[in-house]
Amino acid sequence: MTLPGHLLVDVQRRLEAFYALEPHAPVTDFVIPQEEAEQYPGGGSRTLIKEDGDEISVGVVLDEATARGLRERDPRVRLDGSNLGPFATLTEEVSHFVYLLFCAQAQRSVTQLELELQAEVDKYLTAATFFALQHEGALAPGLRQALFRRYRLVDGLTPERVERYRAASELADRYCGWLEAAFVRPGRHADLAREARRFYRLGQREKLARIARM
Repeated sequence: MTLPGHLLVDVQRRLEAFYALEPHAPVTDFVIPQEEAEQYPGGGSRTLIKEDGDEISVGVVLDEATARGLRERDPRVRLDGSNLGPFATLTEEVSHFVYLLFCAQAQRSVTQLELELQAEVDKYLTAATFFALQHEGALAPGLRQALFRRYRLVDGLTPERVERYRAASELADRYCGWLEAAFVRPGRHADLAREARRFYRLGQREKLARIARM
């Protein structure tokens, strides 16, 4: 298994452990090779979903630019501005995969906004964890700004998708800002896990209501 493959599974297992989820088959079993990805809708890194009655099929595409950036600079060794973008992209796709399986197992529907919002939160928590492990528990300076305010969307998105991504980023910025102040900076790691696990299991309406109360 190549570096991106190992990293995909590493992030998956970390998310499953953090949210106290039942481990599923490795995400690498669902990765669509880049040379086959052109036959599927969309472009770049993406998570593909197909519904057939009660059956849901999921596929994950990791584009070559993202994979190459991670092969050159393993974020588990050092996470910084040079590889945060590719790492965030990889984490987002793994987050979609894990959350879709969680919702399918719970027999609950999920909206695109809910999926994107949870992925934004997962990107922050995963990156913060990697950075802390590499810097004796320190908080990555400017992490929320880099993830939620200085991002660049791919070209060709519909106005609806652009608005959804922006809404998810703004909502995650508020929620993660609160997590940072209440739990991350004071080192209340057990309380952080309990709060994040409660939030993970809320539906979209409850998630938005919780953020609105902050």
